Amino acid sequence: MNNAKVAGVLCFLVLVALSSCSLHARAANDIDHCLLDKKKVMRDCWHHIEKKLGDQYPPLHSACCNTIRDAKDIHCVYDRFTAHELTLLSLAKFAMATHVCGNGLHIDTHCAGYRVPEIKLPPPPAAST
Repeated sequence: MNNAKVAGVLCFLVLVALSSCSLHARAANDIDHCLLDKKKVMRDCWHHIEKKLGDQYPPLHSACCNTIRDAKDIHCVYDRFTAHELTLLSLAKFAMATHVCGNGLHIDTHCAGYRVPEIKLPPPPAAST
């Protein structure tokens, strides 16, 4: 009889463990990729999108461009900018950086009162001979 109780308890514990693993896996899939990508953009692109000092043309092989290209949905990143961050960064520079890096925001996208215009990139620098 004791063996039956032990076996029952063990089965119960296994079921609890399996269900908690599936709940954890489900929670991991609910990660806000937009927020994670926004944090990476703020970290890697700050010097390119900062309102007063930023250089809106990040080098193609920079961490900033890699972050922008790797973003799951670059359009949801600007939705995650906080009001405070919007006072510090330039949405025009952010839009330009997305185009320079090859994952540009769509024309006429609206972001916190900024409308993304048609963006024409400058020609590449002439090769020196």
